[in-house]
Amino acid sequence: MDRIVDIATDGLRLSTYRGFLMVKDESGEEVGRGALDDIHAVIVHAHDVTWTVNIVVAMAEGGAPIVLCGASHSPVAVTLPIQGHHAQGGRMQVQLEASKPLCEQL
Repeated sequence: MDRIVDIATDGLRLSTYRGFLMVKDESGEEVGRGALDDIHAVIVHAHDVTWTVNIVVAMAEGGAPIVLCGASHSPVAVTLPIQGHHAQGGRMQVQLEASKPLCEQL
């Protein structure tokens, strides 16, 4: 089952452990976990969240983006996997083609 993980609480720490995404609070107590293979995307609304490089790599290897949101809870940045996934390459090409008229106006 594909899951979208939405992190909306400040002070959490994301990491990996034996094939799971681990979510811990400020005291180090586990508040959630999910199998990395089941995670389709991670959305981060909270502003005081830390994570390890291992979690970013694991998400990319699984083809899952990480979406970072600003104060208005609108997306401001996305990490996307770039290695070996044909769908992402196709999306990037479509986005490039769509942005050409806009780039030419600048």
